[in-house]
Amino acid sequence: MANINLNDEKKKILKYVIESYIEEGIPIGSQLLVDKYKLNISSSKVRYILNEFEEAGLLEKTHTSSGRIPSNLGYNYYVKNLVNKDSNILYEKLKDIFARRRVSIDQTVKEAAKTICETVGITLVTSESNEDATLKSIQLVPLNTAEATVILVTSYGEVTSKTITIDLNLVTMSDLKIAIRIFKERLIDVPILKLKSTAEALTPILADTIKNYESILQSFVTNVFDFQIKNENVIYGKDNIILADDISRQDLSKILHLIETKSIWQTIESEIDEDENIKIAICDDHSTFISKKLETQSKIKEIALVGTSRMDYEKGFSALKALEEFIENKPCKSKDEGDK
Repeated sequence: MANINLNDEKKKILKYVIESYIEEGIPIGSQLLVDKYKLNISSSKVRYILNEFEEAGLLEKTHTSSGRIPSNLGYNYYVKNLVNKDSNILYEKLKDIFARRRVSIDQTVKEAAKTICETVGITLVTSESNEDATLKSIQLVPLNTAEATVILVTSYGEVTSKTITIDLNLVTMSDLKIAIRIFKERLIDVPILKLKSTAEALTPILADTIKNYESILQSFVTNVFDFQIKNENVIYGKDNIILADDISRQDLSKILHLIETKSIWQTIESEIDEDENIKIAICDDHSTFISKKLETQSKIKEIALVGTSRMDYEKGFSALKALEEFIENKPCKSKDEGDK
């Protein structure tokens, strides 16, 4: 972004123009600003300032009105310099939902996301990955002399169960129980994507205690520890972007492909606020992406807001902040609480 220096008065007027356009959806003129915000300057002076904004590329003139609308440059300036990114405007709406954290984190995120989408009128995307999940529990449930169910629990709280069948000509259920004991001792806290290789490295230990250990080890490596890296986008409020008047059908198809199949963080090009791990992209097709990268042990690695350039940015940033604090298990404080 080009270096744009505005004094406090001009910053205030640009903020009023953009927020009025976000709210009204119509070109904004000088008289509307004077009347709406009870400005202590004349309409002609406001008009002169709006003309300066237009020359600087912050506003654009429409052909059908004497008013002006924000340009992409104007939106970017507004988002980076004028929006209150520390707002707790959504805290009260979300705090009761967050208080139910112990019920189910997945269900709580779902409820919070639904509230955010309804309140802000945007689409919200969480990107999930199992890349750093670890094994927390492994249990054996014998079904009969030759079959058993193996139950695994990961650090994300996800439970998987696999049924294995042993060859009674080679091993017994007692052998299988010995293998499970060794796995409990050696595989807890190992990343699930490394369970195969780590289990195979236990060959000397298994060989010392189980005669035909190869049969058991092969069953676990191929059927139980066969985790693959999994990335998934969970989309909330998809109808908000689908029904947005500002987005063409052609552009909508591209946006849907992006949010359904890609990492928004890795895809959008933007300046990064390194303090906040955040990316903002306001695009020529009138779409806007605000993506937040999370540095947590949660399976949710990114949160992104997707909407039109006329989204309520203050509520958007407030939503990201609140949801991030919940996912990272931080206390989400209201402004009043934070000042105490």
